[in-house]
Amino acid sequence: MTSLVLLLLVAVAINSVTCDPLPEDGDANIHQEFEKWKLQHEKTYPSTEEETKRKELWLATRKRVMEHNLKAAEGLENYTTTMGNYADLSIEDVSPTEEELDKEFAMWKTKHGKTYNSTEEEAKRRNIWFATRTTVMEHNRKAANGLATWIMGLNHFSDLTSEERPRGGLFPRPRPTKEDLDEEFETWKLTHGKTYNSTEEEAKRKDIWLATRRRVMEHNKKAANGSVSWTMGLNQFSDMTHEEIPKGGLLPLPQPTEEDVDKEFETWKEKHGKTYDSSEEEAKRKNIWLATRRRVMEHNQKAANGSVSWTMGLNSFSDLLH
Repeated sequence: MTSLVLLLLVAVAINSVTCDPLPEDGDANIHQEFEKWKLQHEKTYPSTEEETKRKELWLATRKRVMEHNLKAAEGLENYTTTMGNYADLSIEDVSPTEEELDKEFAMWKTKHGKTYNSTEEEAKRRNIWFATRTTVMEHNRKAANGLATWIMGLNHFSDLTSEERPRGGLFPRPRPTKEDLDEEFETWKLTHGKTYNSTEEEAKRKDIWLATRRRVMEHNKKAANGSVSWTMGLNQFSDMTHEEIPKGGLLPLPQPTEEDVDKEFETWKEKHGKTYDSSEEEAKRKNIWLATRRRVMEHNQKAANGSVSWTMGLNSFSDLLH
């Protein structure tokens, strides 16, 4: 039911579509388009009256979609929409019953591993969840009408009040125990062949490593939230202070061929589910991605030479400007 409502509200998935002029209902082309849409989505209706009603809803959805895509073609919107399986339905048609909401809430609890200490606590959390769900639905209705450029969904925090949620809207990283950190440090030492002359020296190096790790984790939280377009990682210099890191000159960056870079970009697009509305948009995004990639590579050369104590990587925001 959640998927049904979301897909209706956003007039289905973001996709590329040609912006043709809006034909009148009497146009033979629009009738043919409706019939083709019915076949595609296996739609049948019990009566001509019902079909007429559904066609009117479909036409209204189509009008919103085409008007939005005309704006997108003129550069006034940065995404396009197209018609989907629910284009002949109204919001009222898919308003869930109380039983359906209970089932949806139960599925959400299972997905996020939610349990509560009492029936009273569960009732309280369900009410907050339902209020969050309503907010999500209302936002997605705006997105369907082109008034917002993103859609929303329920997540792990949907049963929490705004005061209870972590700042920044990020999923809370489970705070590692001392045993977890000890194990992680030992793994890192093995990976980089680290040994120390004394327990005092190891304790000192571990403190520096922990401080480096904390900076890396804080940066990667920003990356997860889209505030920066790359991630960081620990390397062999993460137990050294800035003054101790060797100051060797940078090794020359290997120069990939244009074919190599094209292949790398295609692999990155596939990994992050990236598509673009036009070849011009793709060229623009690729140039931004290349600039981000260059910064990441230059930083990682510094890391390889010990000038910095962490590495960077590309992520899903690497084709976006700051």
